[in-house]
Amino acid sequence: MIGTAQGVRVDVRCEGCGGTAARSVGQFLMYGRELWWDAECTCPQCGATMCEYWGPEATPEDVREALLAAHGPARLRLTAPLTDPVAVLRVLRERPGTSLRQVRELLARLRDFWLSGTAVEMAYLRVRLAERGVVAEVADGFGRAYRYVGPPELRAAGVGAGAGAGTGDGREAPSAGPAGQPVRTAGEFAAWADARTDARTDLRTAAESAEPFTFVVDLGGMLRLAPRRSEHVACAGGEPVLSAGEIGFRRSGGGWEVATVSNLSTGYCPDTASWPAVAAALTRLGLPHPGAFTYEAVFRRCPRCAECNLVREEHYACVFCDADLPEHWNVDPVAAAA
Repeated sequence: MIGTAQGVRVDVRCEGCGGTAARSVGQFLMYGRELWWDAECTCPQCGATMCEYWGPEATPEDVREALLAAHGPARLRLTAPLTDPVAVLRVLRERPGTSLRQVRELLARLRDFWLSGTAVEMAYLRVRLAERGVVAEVADGFGRAYRYVGPPELRAAGVGAGAGAGTGDGREAPSAGPAGQPVRTAGEFAAWADARTDARTDLRTAAESAEPFTFVVDLGGMLRLAPRRSEHVACAGGEPVLSAGEIGFRRSGGGWEVATVSNLSTGYCPDTASWPAVAAALTRLGLPHPGAFTYEAVFRRCPRCAECNLVREEHYACVFCDADLPEHWNVDPVAAAA
């Protein structure tokens, strides 16, 4: 069975000696049908060992994101038209911390698109759905998932979709912009694009449509769009992504096509290898595209000072400390080591 166990090692600071400890986290199916997670930490310097958890409670987001970054997401899709939505609703309600509104959104997405998450989570849903007579299958996603690596305060604002989230000390968090508009079909994109070029609806839309938009491709492979100056983490609702950048459109005949597209996102710093996920999302919408990023942003983390660099003119030297930068993408150490 695909995805019955997954794990990853993450370097963390040892609380005992201050050195670098190894934290091993994972998810697995217990008894073939229960979703469990575990985490333990070992410090090779002082010998301290701590088992953090072993059980079926909701998996913490930092554990999920580490698994997604290391292994990429998996997709769950129905293999036949849904005839018993109540059975699916009951399975989705079993997920800890899921509201009724979220359950309905998940149902709509599974019925019309697919669900995505860690391979173990999707295997768990496949098993539980099968127990209620709903047949589904699990497949690999579109490659690596990218975690947000920008300023934490922007992520806090982004999770609230720019709704004035607090910082915890009484101050208002910085606005990260609106949440991205999910675009599932060619019709949805046409309606979204036409609304931004009709001067009768909003005088700002003509100027807005003349510049590129912020975009992300979410874990399910769906394109999400927001105004250019929006933060990518807000566009993604704080979630990991398959790619992120800026995209520009132009009219072509009676429809639309992609004029420019890049992976320029200093919040997620995606590799140029994220293009296939972008291409798949655009192709699904019937949007002709250039076949590659029209501008490739090359991100590297400095091994000496740990600062993130945008490499220009193939000059692989850190702008902060002048150390040599690696040839291969290394911004997220968890994903780079996988």
